[in-house]
Amino acid sequence: MAEVAKITVAQPNAAAPGKEPSAAQSPHPAWFVPWAVMGFLEGFVFQKVAVVYPAILADQFVFRNWVVMKFFLSAVGFSMLSQAIFATVAPELMASSMDYGKTVYGSPRVVLGCTLLGAGMAVAGSGPSMFVPAAGASVGNSGWLFLGGFLAALGVGIADLFTPVTGKGRESMDLSLPAVIKSKAHKDVRYGGVAVVMGMGLVAATVVLEVVVPYKEDLERYGGAFALEYPDNPLEHPAWPPIVVGLTVGLAQIPVRLISGDGLGTATSFTIAVATLSWGKLSPGKGLQESRKNWWQPLFILFILVGAVVAGVLGPELVGAEDDGRLLEEGFKAWVTGVGGFLCILGARIAGGCTCGHGVSGTSELSLESFVGAGAIFGAAIVTRCVIEYA
Repeated sequence: MAEVAKITVAQPNAAAPGKEPSAAQSPHPAWFVPWAVMGFLEGFVFQKVAVVYPAILADQFVFRNWVVMKFFLSAVGFSMLSQAIFATVAPELMASSMDYGKTVYGSPRVVLGCTLLGAGMAVAGSGPSMFVPAAGASVGNSGWLFLGGFLAALGVGIADLFTPVTGKGRESMDLSLPAVIKSKAHKDVRYGGVAVVMGMGLVAATVVLEVVVPYKEDLERYGGAFALEYPDNPLEHPAWPPIVVGLTVGLAQIPVRLISGDGLGTATSFTIAVATLSWGKLSPGKGLQESRKNWWQPLFILFILVGAVVAGVLGPELVGAEDDGRLLEEGFKAWVTGVGGFLCILGARIAGGCTCGHGVSGTSELSLESFVGAGAIFGAAIVTRCVIEYA
């Protein structure tokens, strides 16, 4: 463990509010390279798997395709596996970054927020973790996602001045699966062992889904390049297997946790924007000028944007030509997309996490609240999309 002790990481709760972390809590410079590379790759593969297009996500909720489900299961599975290794090599660092398992918002609040988030995803055909890759891929109406998300973060910031919406009501306690098993069954269960078993199961489920429903057949219905023979060069393929995104997200968890002190997430960037523009009057403590720690997520998202742009440039045109990819964005009006973006970020702020936060990072930390939240997200999204299409 002597070598592990040399690694330093920003501790999310180590510094007092509004104060800078000490030098001992700063991330080691060597981790910035893999951190930036994984951000770029995440944006690249999000675009290559085609989950940034609204019809792909919306159709998952009525089970016309299984692309997003494969992406989600593999992302959680690979996150569990990579974090199990991290917890074995550097247990203190992994434990200090596991915020979702130790910050309890209360199930009613998590369910309410995640229900709004899931409904917003079904309406917009996008989720908080897909806003930036969608913009990088030049998906139509992506600007409305950001407008809706910003207005939601602004509204929450104003509401927090009068009554707690996101700023208070948090309780620090360990509500992770191993902790609950230890408390109820009096058995000492380690995170790594549970994470390996569950992670392998989720990855295996993804592989089975891919065998039963190959991604190429799944995407043929959307026409254009998806219905043509794939070229020899993988960079020119209109889509890649969804499990590639899952693997990338799983590998990205480690440098992100070492740099920022917590797991992957995206929705907080809207809060950071509001806090920065209001100079800390709204959502205090989250402004870029208030702490260096607040820069990590926006900068990581910038690399995601660059990756998505590069993937779009290197790959075939999926939207634009009269007979090419015409079904990818059909039926999503601009103002409706904005409403969906608003609901996504409003829900994420209430719940204390988004699809990437609760859905992937939280569940991979074995947080019971995140498991409940992920179920609420998918349940609300399925019901909402069925009402839109069949009611």
